[in-house]
Amino acid sequence: MQFLFTLDSIIQSEVFVIGYYIFTVATSLILIKETKQRIRDLAKGVKSMMYAPIPVGIMMAYFVFAYPIVEKIPILNWSWLGYNIAFGPFAREGFWGVLPFIPILIYMFVHINHAEELYFRKSKKMVIVWALTHIAMGIKIHMALLLMPLGFLFKYVYDKKGINHSYAMHFATNMLVVAALFLTLAG
Repeated sequence: MQFLFTLDSIIQSEVFVIGYYIFTVATSLILIKETKQRIRDLAKGVKSMMYAPIPVGIMMAYFVFAYPIVEKIPILNWSWLGYNIAFGPFAREGFWGVLPFIPILIYMFVHINHAEELYFRKSKKMVIVWALTHIAMGIKIHMALLLMPLGFLFKYVYDKKGINHSYAMHFATNMLVVAALFLTLAG
C-alpha cells in the first residue's frame, strides 16, 4: 500500500509553507502589547547599532570567499525549504514575492531578535543552538554554521553591555541584511 502523501510532498507544498509562515508571524503578533517596550529597548541600545556592519562584513566576506566552495558540498547545501521562510512564503518569486512581507518581517525582528538575545546569549552552547535553530526557518546548513561566529559576536556585546545593546546590534544587522537582499532582488 502506497501512502497518498509523503512527508517531502507535504513539506514542499505551498499550503504547508504558507501555514508555517502564518505560525511564525503569529508568534510575533502574540507579543503586540510588548512592542512599545521593545522599541524602548532598541533606543536604550542604539549606540551598539554602529557595530552592525561588523557581522554584515563577515557575511559579505563569507559570500565572496567561502560560499562558492561550500555551496558545492551536498550535506552543507541541504535545506528543507531552500530559502529563509522569514522572507515570506513566496520568496522564490523574487522581488515581488518578498516585497509585501518586508513590513511584517521588520515587525517580527522587533520581537524575535529580542527573544533570541534573551534566551540564546546566556552561554556559548546556547549560541550554537541559536545558529542551528535557523535550519528550521529553511536556511541551508552552511548558512547556519555562518551564524555561529555572528552569534558569538552578539554574545560578546551581550556580556559587555547587556541585552539591549546586543538586541539593537542584532536588529540593525538584520535590517542591513534585509536592505541588501532587497537591493539584490530589485537589481
